[in-house]
Amino acid sequence: MAYVRIDVDLDEVYNEMDRRDKQTMAEWLYDDGILQSHSNPEIRKLVRSDEESPGEYELRNNLMKLWNGHFRLSNEDEEIIKQIANKL
Repeated sequence: MAYVRIDVDLDEVYNEMDRRDKQTMAEWLYDDGILQSHSNPEIRKLVRSDEESPGEYELRNNLMKLWNGHFRLSNEDEEIIKQIANKL
């Protein structure tokens, strides 16, 4: 079987898409697991068509605190975080 290579400028394609096409693309990315838990609530709302739950809000805020203050964590704290992350 012969293949043809086509060079596509993704920026150009994206800029030509209307809002509905972009939402469809976002849904594909969500279905593929790429956007499942995006930190931006506007993107999450677009993809999942829902609002952030109070639990999600609290978790996101706690994760942002960890990220913003990671330089102040002890080695033990970092190891605990790594152990939690490795469970997922």
